Amino acid sequence: MAINERQRQKRLEAQKKKRKLVAKGSAGGLAAGRHALHYARFPIHECLVSERLFETGLGTLIWSRRMPDGMLAITAFVVDVYCLGVKDALFKVASEKAYENLIKPGLIATHKDQAWQAGEPAYARKLLQGAIRYAEQMGFAPQGDYQNAKGIFGDVDALACSTEFEYGRGGQPCYIRGPQESDARAQRIVDQLLNNCGAGGFTYQAMRDDGLAG
Repeated sequence: MAINERQRQKRLEAQKKKRKLVAKGSAGGLAAGRHALHYARFPIHECLVSERLFETGLGTLIWSRRMPDGMLAITAFVVDVYCLGVKDALFKVASEKAYENLIKPGLIATHKDQAWQAGEPAYARKLLQGAIRYAEQMGFAPQGDYQNAKGIFGDVDALACSTEFEYGRGGQPCYIRGPQESDARAQRIVDQLLNNCGAGGFTYQAMRDDGLAG
């Protein structure tokens, strides 16, 4: 019985080591323990922004840098320019193949009704910083891995962009509830808007599963 137990423990340990090796070698895996700022010195590979971001209120900003070995340091920010600022953010290190075939298509698919445009680095950083400052007026902080992911910008100067962005919709915040947001979370957001903007100081609508506001 004891021998069988030792054998079982050995098998479990071997399986555990195998899972660790797979995770470590996965090109598309999260860059666990890595800081995006470390990659800010590498040249920019691509900067993409949802083309209709200010028409729909929600979109994604994708920013990647190429390392000498050909791997890419990738960040993505889900941006709500009408209300919440940065709703989510991630940072990954992946191969270009994984980026082109898996990561980027997956990010783009979340906004089926939008085209994408190449963005200047200063434009992208200014847009993001402005959305965050706007959301902070209502008491909303950036979500996801933003504090790490923002390091990818490095020394890119937002002041180099002359574009002026208008946040909110119709001169006031507009909360667009995502299809995956729970009733409890939606209520917390509405309550916070009521506290900061007052009744009639904001608008609210739900987003359908197809990514369009309804």
